[in-house]
Amino acid sequence: MKPMILYNVPHEASFGAMIALYIFFTGLSAGSFFLSTLSYGFGRVQYRALSRPAIITATLMLVVAPLFLLLHVGKPLRSWHLFLFVNPGSPITWGSFLLTTYPLFCLIYMACIFQDREKAAKRWGLVGIPFAVSVHAYTGFILAFCPARPLWHSSMIPVLFLVSAVVSGTALMILVFAALCRWRGESLEPSGESGSLLLSLGRILGWLLVLDLLLTGIDLLVASVGGGEDRFGVGVLLTGELAPYFVGIEVILGKLIPLFILFHPRLQKLGPLLIASFLIVLGILFMRLDLVHVGEILPLL
Repeated sequence: MKPMILYNVPHEASFGAMIALYIFFTGLSAGSFFLSTLSYGFGRVQYRALSRPAIITATLMLVVAPLFLLLHVGKPLRSWHLFLFVNPGSPITWGSFLLTTYPLFCLIYMACIFQDREKAAKRWGLVGIPFAVSVHAYTGFILAFCPARPLWHSSMIPVLFLVSAVVSGTALMILVFAALCRWRGESLEPSGESGSLLLSLGRILGWLLVLDLLLTGIDLLVASVGGGEDRFGVGVLLTGELAPYFVGIEVILGKLIPLFILFHPRLQKLGPLLIASFLIVLGILFMRLDLVHVGEILPLL
């Protein structure tokens, strides 16, 4: 009888929770930056009070995000190799340069806002938008360029990342601005300036959430009739081990319940709006975790 040797080869996750958190915080930064440009960049004067806290939040989120990336790589002191050994065909190379240039735009734009230099703030805000979009979109391209991973290899992923970034950034800024107004002792009555601004953001958030749900549904529908890996991924999300997180937290708790709150005429108040915003941020966080996990749940052969 010939001897049989059994090999137990572990399949470790290449990305994991750290990368999911990195994507989550870059999304919060991009969404907050976009909101900060509504007044100075696009002339929506009613959102002027939001500009300063939004750009501060965008910058802080961008400071936090790379920390998860550096912790994940294991040898963060060697990250300078990405700038020395450049690969133009790699999204990681582009992301490395974007992560170093985008903060400069944030700081310059912030200085213009705090110095009330409206023309300069408009110029730097509009120029910074493509960088904010690119910083978050490249993470979507990193996943989309992996053909063997369930639900990653799709042209919808970068678009879904961008939309969810604006959704999470808007929800976060509702929470931040409400907390800031409370700290200042300002009234948040719907008839007041701050309360009216928050309710206006809530209406915007509601329609952004509709778009996010639509894109998520389209992505899953197409994947369900795609290749074997994608069908497997859809099954894991809807009925498998990730179903409690995807269906329970991401979809029901993080999308459907907030959608009901945001569009119900009797719930157009500050309290329900804050609850909906918190649930949306939580749902987008689990969206990042679920998507990264489902792509690595099937071992590569």
